[in-house]
Amino acid sequence: MDPYLQAKERIAPLIFRACAQLGYLAAEKEIISKLEDAKEEFGDFASPVAFDLAKSARKAPRKIAEEVAAQIEEDPLVSKVEVAGAGYINFHLNSGEYAKLVIGAIDSAKGKYGSGERKSEKILVEFPAVNPNKPWHIGHMRNAILGDSVARILEFYGFKVEREDLINDLGLQVAQSVWGFINLGGTPSGKLDHWLGQEYVEVAKKIEDPKVAEEVRTILKGMERGTGDIAKSARELAEKCVKAQYETAFKLNIFHDVLIWESDIVKSGLYGAALEKAEATGEVIREETGKNAGCIVAKLEKIEEFKGMESPDKVLVRSDGTATYTGKDLAFQMWKFGIILPKFKYRVFMKQPNGHEAYTTSADGAEMVFGKADRVINVIGSEQAYPQKVLKAIFKLMGKEKEAANSIHLSYEHAALPEGAFSGRAGTWVGYTADEVIEATSKEAMNQIRERFKDMGEAEKMKIANSVAIGAIRFDFLRTTPEKKIIFKWEEALKFEGDTAPYVQYSHARASRIIEKAGGLPKGVDYGAITDASEKRLIKWLALFPRTVELSAREYRPHLIAEYLLDLSNSFSKFYQNCPVLQAEDARTKAARLKLVSCYKEVLKNGLLLLGIEAPERM
Repeated sequence: MDPYLQAKERIAPLIFRACAQLGYLAAEKEIISKLEDAKEEFGDFASPVAFDLAKSARKAPRKIAEEVAAQIEEDPLVSKVEVAGAGYINFHLNSGEYAKLVIGAIDSAKGKYGSGERKSEKILVEFPAVNPNKPWHIGHMRNAILGDSVARILEFYGFKVEREDLINDLGLQVAQSVWGFINLGGTPSGKLDHWLGQEYVEVAKKIEDPKVAEEVRTILKGMERGTGDIAKSARELAEKCVKAQYETAFKLNIFHDVLIWESDIVKSGLYGAALEKAEATGEVIREETGKNAGCIVAKLEKIEEFKGMESPDKVLVRSDGTATYTGKDLAFQMWKFGIILPKFKYRVFMKQPNGHEAYTTSADGAEMVFGKADRVINVIGSEQAYPQKVLKAIFKLMGKEKEAANSIHLSYEHAALPEGAFSGRAGTWVGYTADEVIEATSKEAMNQIRERFKDMGEAEKMKIANSVAIGAIRFDFLRTTPEKKIIFKWEEALKFEGDTAPYVQYSHARASRIIEKAGGLPKGVDYGAITDASEKRLIKWLALFPRTVELSAREYRPHLIAEYLLDLSNSFSKFYQNCPVLQAEDARTKAARLKLVSCYKEVLKNGLLLLGIEAPERM
């Protein structure tokens, strides 16, 4: 239930009927679509209908507004109607009636307030696709947090969501790591992804040696064949690395449904099947002459945005028979939509801390239904904008207009620490991995918790410090729009005052403490006791949660949830300052305010969970 929309749907017919009685022709749907949020000092909603009618009526908007306002019939939800400015009709809501509407919606949702109705559409979200030979750095962390939060929001809104991770275990980087594992003689120690990452730095120093380069190419060919000891060892090493990487993911409350390995894609024949299907359309052809002779090419000059380009064609398969990145991406995207259906087999990869199993493609196992999505969201950096654009264009060429429209590139800019960006080959990431950022943030959070909450036991302090640290990281990454670069500073993200997760989390704990001290919630509430401006402001923000979830789901923008939670928390802070709850002037007011606190706590928790952040009961 959406009480904000319900309120609009109550007011729009009042305007429509008043206009009709005066002989003004106005469409009810247009009235509701144009009903605006009024500035607080002017009421709750504002209608510009008089401006729309002025031309045909040949009257000043102010005059029409005055006539319509005078004709508005009474409704318990509306306390006052007045005209403002050049012709706006402003509606003031009865705070008790609106509270009854909003709180009723929250109660009836039974903990799911803000969620959408179940939808048949399945959405596949792919993230973070980190090469299996190094630890996550801060850029990978941004990808993963963004993808995870978008998946959470879409699922809450009612979609079927599949969280997928593509593991490129056939890349040159992995072959180099395998060479290092075989030849450098080191014994793995510590977290394997960190050890492999440091080893990769050492290999990068030796790769200029022609002998080493040739040995790496031999390993890569063995991996690509998919049989023999090299391929087996490479897969085992990559799986161990991914499991180490997922330890980082779990710290951040990030989980997946399925991992798709490129080595299994090659074995499945997916690439060949995809290219065969693409060639059958006649828009993807094998060039016989020119610079692309022998290559399989997508002829993009037919697509409007590629017309006039000097080289609009895109090579999918080189003349030596190897697929380009675009060719591979096309095949995989076709699988995601169910256009081609190679028979992958799956087995359980691991049991995750959230209780769900993550599956993986495998040589053995069982056939299961993954992929076959209605919409695909690829969370990839902004530097991949052109390749993703090409992918959509090829789908259009093939007559797959629906799939083209539903291929979403969720682009994001780089993230860095104040020290700057980091290079895998150069090893400048050493000391600045995602794990180390989490560790440093957790350590500082613990220092703050010890200083602020001296009455807590050490175990409780550690639990809260971890919750605060992870919340601080996720919130700081998500409150920035994906198009903007991030410089993460944990000392800023951990502040208990300002636009931070600790501020929002502490607000939730404060609400929990009020209810705890009250000994529970009242059974009956007289909403007429809600009259203070701070109470009314809080009710308005509670009403806006379903609308915010919908906008965030439609636009794939978690920052809308983060901004909303800050506004909601600020409204609660003002309510807390101005409206005593436990020391309210009478039992009637106390009961109403306690109910408001309870609803606030529930909505805040739902919003935090959409961002993957815990809502502590005590801080």
